[in-house]
Amino acid sequence: MSADIPHLAPFRSLISQRFGLSMPERFDRLLPRALARAMEIAGARDAEALCLHLETQPWTAPAWQAVIETVTVRETSFFRQSGWWGSLVQAALKPLIEARRRDGTRHLRCLSLGCASGDEPYSLAMILHRLLRGEPGWTVEIVGADLCQAALVQAQAGVFDARAVQEIEPRERELWFRPAGRRFALSDELRSRVAFRLFNLAEAAEAARADLPTHAPGAPANLVICRNVIIHMEPSRQPGIARYLTAQLRPGGRLAVSPVEATAAWFAPLAFEATGQAILFTKPDGRASAPQRKARPAPPAVEPPPPPLPAAPKATLAAPDSSVRLARVRHLADLGMFEEARRLCEQILGPNAEAELLMALVCQALGDIGSAEAAARRGLVAAPQSPAAHYVHAIICLRTGLTAQARRSLRRAIELLDATEEGKHLGTHLAIEAGEIRQAARRLGVSPTGQTGAGGIHGRPH
Repeated sequence: MSADIPHLAPFRSLISQRFGLSMPERFDRLLPRALARAMEIAGARDAEALCLHLETQPWTAPAWQAVIETVTVRETSFFRQSGWWGSLVQAALKPLIEARRRDGTRHLRCLSLGCASGDEPYSLAMILHRLLRGEPGWTVEIVGADLCQAALVQAQAGVFDARAVQEIEPRERELWFRPAGRRFALSDELRSRVAFRLFNLAEAAEAARADLPTHAPGAPANLVICRNVIIHMEPSRQPGIARYLTAQLRPGGRLAVSPVEATAAWFAPLAFEATGQAILFTKPDGRASAPQRKARPAPPAVEPPPPPLPAAPKATLAAPDSSVRLARVRHLADLGMFEEARRLCEQILGPNAEAELLMALVCQALGDIGSAEAAARRGLVAAPQSPAAHYVHAIICLRTGLTAQARRSLRRAIELLDATEEGKHLGTHLAIEAGEIRQAARRLGVSPTGQTGAGGIHGRPH
């Protein structure tokens, strides 16, 4: 295929243009196979003809779908990260259900974007069945949307392998599934509760920016789940996609994104809340409400926090004369005053590793990824034995699509945690806990030995 399509750059650019996807060079190993299939479908004689065909065809066309099917990795499973689902139930679903009971509507609409093979929206359907317990008068709509037609066909078929259903409790698995050889077939009843739609999130966001509003299927919704999707978009497209997502919520609705996508400025005026393992944004409902919690540029909270860790400040992380100002930076960031936090942080940089790492997180929240990268590197040089320094560096690498580098940094962070007392050298003002680092490493399939699991963040894990 490399002989037929020697130059992949035009195709990478075209894919990014159509779908907003970041296409780092690691995709070059996947593109030849995708383009070979597209060339066969389009009947194109050479690369130039294929490029012209793709430029003139809608993204739903068969040749485009062949490309999409290859370059999007659909790594997902039912109740992936069970702790996250528990947080979602307590902080989003139960309050939404209670609000619908109070106003008498008894109607709930939920949207799962980047749903892949449907594991996420089907998990949501199981939870809502459990929460409502057959209560009369309710109408529940659940829509799963994705770019990939092949993934949606699989979702509608509702047949899953053992790995996909391993997190489902045995009683619930018996209720909703039946054996299908070595696989598991979802019941017709549950399949009927979820609708699936083809949807191009980046295209819709661009249309909205041009004042041509295009609602997502199932929107406006009470709950929108869009985890680990924005992170795979071109950085220049990410803020616009975030703004589009805010417009897909009903008043009082919740938006759930991945922790590494929780840049508060993108989702204004939604109110930020980090609760347990879930990162949520809430749309004001226009009525008097409880005080809203502001965003903070904290690294992802991916598992319930461990017992309080002993504070172990170290000279290389925060000198006594800067500790007060660092606490002020942290406070400003917690209030969402990121520009002010950045200006103050600039006054205490230099050999102070904790200030550099805090600056990296603040710059990430502001969307200044270049400055975040530079600050993370300086923090790493200043405190090479700090697990927090390697963790922050991994977070910034993920934001720029450098997944391999992120894995290396997380691996080193875990090695340092294993070699020292848990919580040591994590930094007083960074709000980083050892459990967060370990869970992030598990999500990326990282182990201290240098081996990686099959699940890492290659596409849109849920």
